[in-house]
Amino acid sequence: MADDFSEPYELAADLSEVPSEANRNIKKAIEVTARNVRDDWRQGAEVGRGDGYSERYASSIFYDIKFLGGSIEAEIGPELGRPGGSAGFLEDAPGGVQASPQHAGRDALEANEADFVRGLEIAITEAVIDKLGA
Repeated sequence: MADDFSEPYELAADLSEVPSEANRNIKKAIEVTARNVRDDWRQGAEVGRGDGYSERYASSIFYDIKFLGGSIEAEIGPELGRPGGSAGFLEDAPGGVQASPQHAGRDALEANEADFVRGLEIAITEAVIDKLGA
């Protein structure tokens, strides 16, 4: 995915023309991908040593599904109120914190991108077929 987030905005614009019947399966695609990104991120964020909060960083990573104004969103990442949640700086740490950058979140997102797009394609195709009565 591009770092400037232009691709997700283009995808959102493209999805505005999809039949509303696709929402159930689009929600499923988003939730499955969010869960997979969370699991992959947790695996990549495991710290072999640390002094408490950094060791618990991986277990602070969760996802939330939100429904805002007709859209479905997933927010994935460390929850600051949980033990280890404040260790998110390890993702881009410049090495001065006795650790090199992990980029576990970015890597997890990239690893699941193709499957997410495939899930959306299936959801949309099924909705169009159902709408046409084929």
